[in-house]
Amino acid sequence: MNRWIWGGSDPRYISNVDTDWDDILKITDKLTAQDELQGIGLVNFNKTEQVHWEHHIPDATHVVLPLEYAARNVTWESLYPEWIDEEEETEVPVCPSLPSIRPPGIRLNLIAVKLPCRNGGNWSRDVARLHLQLAAAGLATSFKGNYPVYVLFITNCFPIPNLFSCKELVGREGNVWLYKPNLSVLREKVQLPVGSCELALPMRGKGELYHVFVIIFCYHED
Repeated sequence: MNRWIWGGSDPRYISNVDTDWDDILKITDKLTAQDELQGIGLVNFNKTEQVHWEHHIPDATHVVLPLEYAARNVTWESLYPEWIDEEEETEVPVCPSLPSIRPPGIRLNLIAVKLPCRNGGNWSRDVARLHLQLAAAGLATSFKGNYPVYVLFITNCFPIPNLFSCKELVGREGNVWLYKPNLSVLREKVQLPVGSCELALPMRGKGELYHVFVIIFCYHED
């Protein structure tokens, strides 16, 4: 059981940020009537917080979404190495794999994720934080049908604007961020390599174009 996220027993995934339920209710009120919450997926919340979700939004179906932890040998340096063998003289560069969330089999309108935010200047270079956001993006794009899926993050630090752009930010209350991602665009993003570990492969007649994201921070004012 220690290999799976059920509220964060792996210290890399533990978030110490306080969850303000008033802010969550304010931000979910921004959803329109046709986007009424029917299913809420919960990632990286402890059991007490799961009970609070059910209490504050009782009309929705709440699903705890398990996610296997990233392997210990997956580091930021392995995802974003300083040097890549562009000509494949010694080996073919391959990015480490990060486990994904298995779709629960029911419709979810909202995917809620609690993110760790380490103190210090390198809070963005956090494998667990990156993994949780990639997993949420992958799950959001896995659903079929033409209906919106919202992604909500609880974090003191910026969510990755590479995945969830500033223009997709529906609103922010304190440390609660609500996004309505363009799923077509997000599907393209999640197909890209996770880091720079595969971005410099030689092109061999397939015309591949590898993208490098530039991090741009958002400013949102209600």
